[in-house]
Amino acid sequence: MVLAMIVMTALATLSGLTVVSVQGSLSTSGNDQFHAQAVYAAESGGAAAMDFLRKNVNATTGWAAYISANNSAVQSPAGIPGNDIPPGGNGNLFDANTQLWYSVSIYNNRTDSGYAVGQDNDKRVIVHATGYGPNGAVAVIEWDLSATNISGMGRPCPAYGQKDMSEDGAGRNDCLGTINTGDTATFTPGG
Repeated sequence: MVLAMIVMTALATLSGLTVVSVQGSLSTSGNDQFHAQAVYAAESGGAAAMDFLRKNVNATTGWAAYISANNSAVQSPAGIPGNDIPPGGNGNLFDANTQLWYSVSIYNNRTDSGYAVGQDNDKRVIVHATGYGPNGAVAVIEWDLSATNISGMGRPCPAYGQKDMSEDGAGRNDCLGTINTGDTATFTPGG
């Protein structure tokens, strides 16, 4: 009888440890998922900011309208879709159930000769995007953007397009680089 009680106690202890271990693994898995969602939110904010900045670059002054002297008054343009709008708020681009949102700020790069006076002489800025996810998850990503060749202002460069045609059908190819006509690829539908 005593031996049976010892075995039962050992099995109960083992079961308890298994439950604690599984709960810890589930918690870690959930936190990883929440962090990944925050990263996706930050990336979405960065993409929205890049699109906004592409459409609002000035050929002469660059992005001077969105920076300040010594970055003393950091800009967070309201024109960036979804910027600084919490979950469920009007204009948040994510479904309210996801609890995702982002905050984007624009900084002048410190190597700019106009940094101290708030001018964008080199047409380069830093996009700082903070993504917020469920359960307090936060992710921060930064991009260094340059507008040294802005001939195709206000429009995205095509990722896929036909010869002499951009994806918007405008007949522009100013974003195309050198194409090696000797490269070929075979695609088989379904696999």
